Amino acid sequence: MKPTIIIIGILLLVTLNAKAQDYVPFPTGNVNWNVFYSGGSEDGPPDKTLIRYAIHGDTTIKEIQYYKLCIEEGDTLNPTIRGIGGLRENDKKIYYIGETITIGDYEVEYLLYDFTKQIGDTIKHDPEGLCFSVILDIDSVLIFDSYRKRYKVDLHGSHHSPDYIIEGIGSVLNSLLGHISPIPTRYYTYWEHVCFRENGIVKYLNPAFDECFPSDLLYGIKPPAYESTIQLYPNPFKNEIVIVNLHNCRNLVFKLIDINGKTVITTSIKGDKVAVPVNISAGIYNAVIVDGSGKILITQKMVKE
Repeated sequence: MKPTIIIIGILLLVTLNAKAQDYVPFPTGNVNWNVFYSGGSEDGPPDKTLIRYAIHGDTTIKEIQYYKLCIEEGDTLNPTIRGIGGLRENDKKIYYIGETITIGDYEVEYLLYDFTKQIGDTIKHDPEGLCFSVILDIDSVLIFDSYRKRYKVDLHGSHHSPDYIIEGIGSVLNSLLGHISPIPTRYYTYWEHVCFRENGIVKYLNPAFDECFPSDLLYGIKPPAYESTIQLYPNPFKNEIVIVNLHNCRNLVFKLIDINGKTVITTSIKGDKVAVPVNISAGIYNAVIVDGSGKILITQKMVKE
């Protein structure tokens, strides 16, 4: 009986190891990378925002076919989409051309990631080899419901080093384009990966963050001028949210967005005080109020009990 158990155990280990080694290609659509960004001059407070990368279709750059990398801005339900470059994969190597976090350059294609490398290997990201990284370790990590290879890399001149690169996701510390983005010397800048979503599902959330769409980053710094004229309560809430509107605009729109970026409630606010019935699952949400022109007046993190 014992030999049988041992054999079964060995087979299970072999199966798990084989599963862990299955290569996961880089995504080509229905994906989002959220990145925390803080930047500005040394004389003033930093501007904080959430950069929302996504792939939208195909594009041709310098006669080469790429998947179009874009930045989504504004409303998470119907965002404004701005193309910034292209991604392509060839032989487990991921190439990128376009804007980085801090500078745009369509003349150079970068080797963004190379999943063929082994421990001790060096990856030259740009043609001159000025931007490079070294593989320190390779292991496997469970992402949602499957195992993927994870590379520990020494990045030279990046915010986070060592960094971790996961197959099918990319960097989970410096963010998608962070390690090929030059850090300005005259201005304060900082960036960090927040989360990766695929088909609307959060597949990886950086443990440094509580949610994929942090309220204080979703649309930048909250405008304090409106906080005294628009109030939302109670928080936490159960079955309704009360909105007090003392703002000079009486045609507002209230939206409640879950941590995956999905708008679960949209309703017009036309009075001074409105109680909005809420029938949703318990969890953390982002409340957003915009005026008739689409200008965001306030965002607030709210908890459903």
